[in-house]
Amino acid sequence: MSVTNNQTDTMITEPTPVIAVRPVILSVPGRGSNLEIKVSAPLEGSKLPVIIFSHGFGSSMDGYSPLVDFWAARRFVVIQPTFLDSKTLHLKKDDPRKPSIWKIRIADVRNVLDQLDNIESPVPGLKGRIDHSRIAAAGHSFGTQTTAMLLGSR
Repeated sequence: MSVTNNQTDTMITEPTPVIAVRPVILSVPGRGSNLEIKVSAPLEGSKLPVIIFSHGFGSSMDGYSPLVDFWAARRFVVIQPTFLDSKTLHLKKDDPRKPSIWKIRIADVRNVLDQLDNIESPVPGLKGRIDHSRIAAAGHSFGTQTTAMLLGSR
């Protein structure tokens, strides 16, 4: 439900209940392992915009819950990939992918974008409710760099 604040003429969106599903597994050939993501979405609404949120170095899809819950309760679908630098994945120090982790992060976000249809299905009641034309990317710390580079920063 939305209400208008007459003093500022801005829309205030009342929070709605949220569902979160994790892990949703995306197959990514050549990555060396599947990509695990968390999807948080409101239980109601249609034409829902998407936020792909990139965690900071060492974090995972399980971080930033207060922020993600806030966005999802206000009718955004929030997708959180777990990147290879996550401490939860226990990547070995001599893993040959380590020098390219920053590039793999960008490829991971692209894979999320390419597989939006596959991401909808595992979340109960989400199929057909995502607006594929309204997608934002955000991040914290190293996740901000990932987002900036995805969008063309050098």
